[in-house]
Order: sequence, then C-alpha cells, then structure tokens
Amino acid sequence: MTATTTTAPTTTTRISPIAGWAAAAGAIASAVAGAIQAVRSDDGNPLVDTSEHVLLAMVAAALVLWIPGYLALGRLAGTRTARIGGYLAVAGAGLLALGMTSTNLHDQDYSWFPIVAAPANLFWLAGSIMLAVATWRTRTLPRPLAAALVLVWLTSIILSQAGGNLIAGVIWGFVAWSLLAAARHTP
Repeated sequence: MTATTTTAPTTTTRISPIAGWAAAAGAIASAVAGAIQAVRSDDGNPLVDTSEHVLLAMVAAALVLWIPGYLALGRLAGTRTARIGGYLAVAGAGLLALGMTSTNLHDQDYSWFPIVAAPANLFWLAGSIMLAVATWRTRTLPRPLAAALVLVWLTSIILSQAGGNLIAGVIWGFVAWSLLAAARHTP
C-alpha cells in the first residue's frame, strides 16, 4: 500500500503582481478600519454616522481589493478545492461589499441586507476554509498563514467591533507579500 501526499501542481501558474498589490492595498484599508473600530464605541444607532461612513467604505474597499488575492490563491494552490474556495470567497466578499456600500449610500441598512448578508458570510467563510485547507496541503502559503486565512473572516465579522479588521489587515499584508513573491518567481 502506498501513501499519497498532496502537493502543488508541477505546472507553473502565472500570477500577476496586481493581485499582490491589490491585496496590500486591501490590507491597509482593513488595518485602518480596524484601528478606527478599536477606539470608537458602538452607539447602537441604526443610522450611519460620519465615522461609520469611513468604516464602511474602508471595509468594503478591503473586501473588493482582496478579490484578486482570493482568485490568485485558488490558482496558485491549483486544486479544485482551492479554485472553488477562491470563487466562494470572492462571491461572499463581493456581496458583502455591495451590501456595505448600499448601507453607506443610504445611511442605514436596506431591508434586504440581512437576506444578502447571511449567504455572503457563509460563502466567504466556506471559501476561506477551503482555501486554507488547500493552501495548507499544497504548501502554497506558509502553514501558519494558510491557517490564518480563516481568521480573516472571524476577525472581520465576529470581532469587528473590537478592531478585528486590524488583525485581518495584518494577515492580508503577509498574504500580499506571498503573492508578490510568487509573481516575481513566475515566468
């Protein structure tokens, strides 16, 4: 009986440095939002105030800027699980960015926001888990960073009011560095 191991595919996957630079910009946007969230108090008012406009814009920008990174990670890992995970994370991040932007423009959540937010969060979380597993198994990312992919969702959603986006920004900063390194080493 032979043991099988999962490794990255032997074919070279071309990664654009744009994915790395977008991820870096998203990391900065997320870190700024997290720093603001860490020092402000939540007033419970459903209407969006000035600092919340900035927060919503920064988090929505981070989500959109992470999209090329999620897709690049799916391509780099090269497995079906990784590609599906990348697409799911993109769908979730895109839907949440759309919802946050609509809230920002409307000064409060639309009635449809919870209907969109639930599946968006599920897609983002499931995609992040799939990418974490795929990048762990294929060693596309250093293992601690692969595991940290799931923490992005946790810190951005569950721990957001405590400044969790600051941690998500740091994680994406390391992902951006890894993507830029991968882009430099592809033909």
